Amino acid sequence: MVKTLFILLATFAFVSADAQAEKYLADIQKYNESSVFEDERYKGMTWQTFYALDEAQEFVDPMNFDYDLMNAALFFALNKYRTARGASALAFEPRLRDAASIHTDQMVKKKFFAHENPYNSSLRALNNRVEMCGFFGQHIAENIARMFVDMNNPETYTQVADKVILYLSRSKEHNINMLDKRNTLLGCSLLFDGTGNDGYFYFRTTHDFGVR
Repeated sequence: MVKTLFILLATFAFVSADAQAEKYLADIQKYNESSVFEDERYKGMTWQTFYALDEAQEFVDPMNFDYDLMNAALFFALNKYRTARGASALAFEPRLRDAASIHTDQMVKKKFFAHENPYNSSLRALNNRVEMCGFFGQHIAENIARMFVDMNNPETYTQVADKVILYLSRSKEHNINMLDKRNTLLGCSLLFDGTGNDGYFYFRTTHDFGVR
């Protein structure tokens, strides 16, 4: 009886957490828009084949960009960086992408830039966010960045992604996460802060790593 009760409580907690994640994700407009790069396209694709896509070489319009395509560009740019340095390519994990999406959206809406969310205890730490999205891995890590695009010098999806990875590689801690051979999974998110100023549009991005 006790064991049955424990299972029921654990099942309820998982469903409750999953429902919470869906609530936060439903509130992210860009997350729910249609895209030319749906999740199934990750399967069997390498960074080389992604970079060869016509859509990946289109210019990013901060006011009307393809959210999933941008997230995929970050994912494949990181794999490009890893494989060039002898690390294996990471596999796409939608639950990590969802956790990254929630954190990026919170940073934009609440106007903070940190790994810990000071405004929502349910989303405070990385483990809170990934577990809410249903991911329970052996190891997790996170990179975040705040940068901008200059519309006076437009950049493609892959150019923006390469710029983010280069920026993160200059930080010892971020670079360790990117090249850590323990990591096998990755999910990325990027959202713009809002309207630009003199052609400059700032964005915040989150990259969540994990191991099954």
